[in-house]
Parts: sequence; structure tokens; C-alpha cells
Amino acid sequence: MICGSWPPERCGIADYTELLCQHLENQGAQVVRIAQDNWGIKSLPAFRRDLRKVNADVYHVQYPAVGYKRSLLPALTPYLCGGSPCVVTLHEYEIFKAYRRLWFAPYARKASARIFSRQAELAAFAKAFPARIGQDLTLPIGSNIPKADAAPSRYPGSVVFFGLFWPGKGLEEYLSFVQILRESGDTSRQISIVGAPAKGQEQFAEQVRRAAKTHSIKLHENLPASSVAQSLAAHEFAYLPFPEGADERRGTLAAALVNGCRVITPHRDGTPDWLAEATQNAKTPRAAAALLAAAKSAARPDERPYAGSIQAAAKQYDWSSIAVKHLALYRDALTLSS
Repeated sequence: MICGSWPPERCGIADYTELLCQHLENQGAQVVRIAQDNWGIKSLPAFRRDLRKVNADVYHVQYPAVGYKRSLLPALTPYLCGGSPCVVTLHEYEIFKAYRRLWFAPYARKASARIFSRQAELAAFAKAFPARIGQDLTLPIGSNIPKADAAPSRYPGSVVFFGLFWPGKGLEEYLSFVQILRESGDTSRQISIVGAPAKGQEQFAEQVRRAAKTHSIKLHENLPASSVAQSLAAHEFAYLPFPEGADERRGTLAAALVNGCRVITPHRDGTPDWLAEATQNAKTPRAAAALLAAAKSAARPDERPYAGSIQAAAKQYDWSSIAVKHLALYRDALTLSS
């Protein structure tokens, strides 16, 4: 497994990759983690030696990652594997400008398979590289937050937001939603925010704290993953107003579904059917407040609306299932290369 960053370096791709490695190992795979102190092109000979030394059945690149910076070296991996299959997971392909296309050409021409977290990303890559070889498939990211070990009783009607305290990521809409509820006379409902202040956004974090005090919001900051899971599992609803809509890449959405929340979130063109079926669509805070006000709580989990769809969506984010799908892809790549 090749990645430009590994924990404890702060990088979402690093965290994802390490969790994937652990679950592949849980399935019986032997995983060698490959890192470089310097990913500059001058490190090509050392990188090639490291790859050949491992002599792996399959090489898997996670791209991008903080540690790569703007290096072209990871894109050359398919040509450095000594004939073994090379698989690449392309995270956030659509964020790259057209001039960066050179970075991805080797993955189109030489990689055995490409994994994307969203169908829209796969479609964008296919449009850019119509004459490519190998397989393309989508696999949702796994939830970085586990399922609560001993799920507490859900407080009926309770609602939670989970995410970083960062402007433009939906927290402002959540606070507007809470204000609408409180001003409508809904003063006893348990409402929470679970998250963490972001470096450089201290002023915004203070605004969140003031709003929490004003509107009687329970604020939980900097909880460990296990405690986040417990908190999510204690709430019946989660309102996650992603500005660009719900899709497969949303880690906070994954965490809420894995922990059984009834999720209210905007649906957009990029929202896949299986997520649309598992969540309730609200384009605005006012629409979300109206949905919540009309919703009925259920005493038992299997009586709750969308229960089957929520469980099916949660399985999409299950790490064991994701690891099994990766192993099946590796076997296919080995078969095709032999």
C-alpha cells in the first residue's frame, strides 16, 4: 500500500489508508506500507528499489495525500511495479485543474484498476481519458467513526450535527435550523453539536459556542471516535446540511448512518439512489425544521421510517465489507495479469 502520508500526520487520506490496511489484514491479507521521506522525482531510484524489494502481488496507490505535494512520482508507480498489477484509488479527482492531467495519464494507460469514492468522479475521469485500460469502480469511503459498541437509548426527537467547526460546511445552516425550531416554540427538544474547532478558525468556533448557549444546544468538542459514536447513537435524527448535497464521500454522513440516525440532508444531482432512499431530503433549514416537526418518533428501531434503507446504507460504509471488495478486485487484477 503506497501513500504519501501516514498517521499520525494530519491527512484524511492517511487515516483512510491506515484503516483500510488494518481491515485488509483482518481479512488475512499481508499488507506492506510504503512511505517516502521525499516524494520528489529525484527519489525515483529509491522508490523503485522499495517497490521491487517488497515484490508484492498487487501494488495499491492512494492519491492524493499531503506528503506527495505536487510530485509526479506516485503517478509513475504503474511503470515501476515489475509487471505486478497496480491499483489506484483517486480521491477527489474533480478538484484537480486540467493542467494536472499529466499526473493521471499513467493511471489511465497502465493501471489495472481505478477506484473512485463517487460515481461523478468516475464519470469525470472517463470523460478525460476515454481510451483507458483496466477496470473502473466506485467504493464509498468507510466511516472513520465506528458503530457504538453498546448503543445507548435514543432520546426521542433529538437531533445532532456532526462535523468540523468550519465556515461554509453546513454548520451555519444548522444553527439557522435550530433558531427556527426554538423561535417556533420547540424549546424542549434535545439538540446537539458534536465536532471540533479547526485550526485558524478560532473566531468561528467562538460564534458556535455563543449560539449554542443562546439556543440551548449541547456542545461536545474534541471527543474521541468511540465517544462520538456513542453520542450519535443517542440521537434519533441528524441534520447534515452539506452545501453541495449528500454523496458517497461524506464521512460525517457515513458516521451518522452507521450509528442509526435518521438523516435529514439536501439531495442534489450527485446523490446516489441508495443514499436518497436512506435519508430525508431538505434543501433549506426551514424545510428541515418542517420535516422534523412532522416526523413521528418510533419506540423500536425496526419501526422507524427508512429503517431498512438506513441499515443497507450503513453496510455500504462497513469497513469489513469494503476490505472484502478490495480483495476481490485484487484477485481479479491478478487473474487478468497472469
